[in-house]
Amino acid sequence: MLLEIEGLSGGYGSGDVVKDVSCSADAGEILCLVGPNGCGKTTLFRLLLGMLQQSAGSIRIDGRDTSALSQRELAQLVAYIPQYHTPVFSYTVLDVVMMGRAAHFSAFSAPRAADREAAFAALEKLHIAQLANKSYMSLSGGQRQMAIIARAICQSARLLVMDEPAANLDFANHQRLMDVAVELAARGYCVVMSTHAPEDPASIGSRVLLMRGGRVAAFGAPGEVITPENLERVYGIEMDVVTVRDRYGKERTICLPLSAAGTREG
Repeated sequence: MLLEIEGLSGGYGSGDVVKDVSCSADAGEILCLVGPNGCGKTTLFRLLLGMLQQSAGSIRIDGRDTSALSQRELAQLVAYIPQYHTPVFSYTVLDVVMMGRAAHFSAFSAPRAADREAAFAALEKLHIAQLANKSYMSLSGGQRQMAIIARAICQSARLLVMDEPAANLDFANHQRLMDVAVELAARGYCVVMSTHAPEDPASIGSRVLLMRGGRVAAFGAPGEVITPENLERVYGIEMDVVTVRDRYGKERTICLPLSAAGTREG
């Protein structure tokens, strides 16, 4: 198992926000984190990335306990893809992607030809090599997100952590990003992604961690976790989970919040 989290607790000093969380995911899988605002998803990511100290439990990546790793060693195992990224300077897309190689050379050395080749290869994997020499600041929101994913690929980490990557994207770019996540998993990456859309894991996820109040509300396969009962318990409103087939015959899951007004008789 590439990622193993057992009994993990931690927070910001005044108390634990994440409490006794256990979950796992392997190479080739997508683990989706779902839950309402304030449920602990972002804190769990910060613990996973070594940005916060855990108070209990363990995180193992490829069998290595992250508490015993330096930030440099951790960066070689896990890459972070933020929700939104704005650089201080007007870098080219290629420059931004090459920043992913920082964990592989010292602070006083410059990127080598091999690092530049790795950056181009990452851009080609996402079919955006034509953007290499464009200013990152000039890109659309969807293009920026693709460039940041390319930077993560360039980092050569097997575990990719995506913090609500589609939050600022339009409908079409949201779907493109979901397709990219599936493609990355098919190439052997382990993708850990938080989302506010409970139908996302039902459509693309291998495993789902549903959180409430910093704890595990449910963990398992999407069909076992994304149910009306679980969603109502976590979000506090009535929900329907409906499965339909699209025009190509593929099953799609839709999660529908129900309005109390809709049940009243006229």
